[in-house]
Amino acid sequence: MIRLLRFIWKLFILASAFGIGYIIGREHSFEEEEDWDSDEEAGTSTGSTTGTGAADEKKPETPAPATESQVEFTYTDPKATAVAVVGDFNDWNKDKNPMQLVDGVWKATVALKPGRHEYKFVVNNTDWITDPKSAETVADKYGGRSSIVVVP
Repeated sequence: MIRLLRFIWKLFILASAFGIGYIIGREHSFEEEEDWDSDEEAGTSTGSTTGTGAADEKKPETPAPATESQVEFTYTDPKATAVAVVGDFNDWNKDKNPMQLVDGVWKATVALKPGRHEYKFVVNNTDWITDPKSAETVADKYGGRSSIVVVP
C-alpha cells in the first residue's frame, strides 16, 4: 500500500512540475505567438508545406503598399526624464520611437500606414500612459486602455 501511495505522489509531483513549466513557457511565448500571427497575416510565414494540390500553387496576392503619413505625437509632463511612443506600428517597442523634448513638450513624428493604430506613451522607461489628449481609447489585454489614432 505504501508503494502505491509513493508512486501516486511521484506522479502528482511530476504532473505539477510539468503543468507549471507549461504555464511559464506559455507566458514567455505569448509575444512570440503574436509575432507569428502577424507574420502569417502578412504572408511571410516561415513554415513550409509539401502538398501538391491546386491550393498550394495559388499564392495570395500582396496588395500594393499603402502610402504612409507622418503623424506627430506630443506629450507634456514636466517631471518626465524620458518619453517614447509605442504602439502596434512599432511592436510596442519603447526603443524604436523615443521622443525629443522641445520647449517643454515631448515630440516624435512617426510614419504610419492608413488605418486605426493603438498606442501609448512610456514615461521614464517604466510608466505606460494613455494619451490624455486622445479622443478615443480601447481596452488593452492588460486591463488598461490604449489610445487610438486614425490615419486616413
